[in-house]
Amino acid sequence: MDIHRSEEEQVEALKAWWAENGQSAVFGVVLGLGAIFGWRAWKAHEIEQAEAASASYQQVLVASQQPGSDDIRKKAEILVQQHPGSTYAVFGNMLLAKAAVDAGDLDKAATLLDAALKENKDAVVDLELRLRLAQVQTAQDKHAEALTTLSISSGKEYLPAFDELRGDIEVRRGNVDEARAAYERALTGTREAGEDISVLELKLDNLGRAQKS
Repeated sequence: MDIHRSEEEQVEALKAWWAENGQSAVFGVVLGLGAIFGWRAWKAHEIEQAEAASASYQQVLVASQQPGSDDIRKKAEILVQQHPGSTYAVFGNMLLAKAAVDAGDLDKAATLLDAALKENKDAVVDLELRLRLAQVQTAQDKHAEALTTLSISSGKEYLPAFDELRGDIEVRRGNVDEARAAYERALTGTREAGEDISVLELKLDNLGRAQKS
């Protein structure tokens, strides 16, 4: 009898709790399930967008195999517009920048590379973007800006190219000693990487002849 009364009390307590908290409990469960399925839906959306961006980039690459075609520009622009902030959009801007350089539009190329640099999240791609942007800025005679773009110390594999470009900039500015120091650093790094050093040796030789004359 005591057991029966205890069971009745438990049932009544459960009814009372349900009357007071049941709705919020159901809401909590629904909210939890919503969060789970919402997260899954978001991840599925991300995967779908990544696959679409990849397919779009493949179309750009195919178009790039046809020199002189305007199709690459159109497809790259679509890629950038439809998938902003993605790595593929960064690559698309790089291709558009190259097309702008080929067309002699250095201002447009610099704008595109700067936009890609700001959107990029990959450390290696960052180095390539900095090198290309600094090259364009050097061609624009924006030497201070180019040196600022190159002012990083990470990315050992890119340091020789950075130093060579620093040397080119200092030559343009008439700073022979600074140029020679930059070329020598580039020469050392290029030699250690087992790559061709003939161009750097020629640049150093030219500085030496200029100094002696």
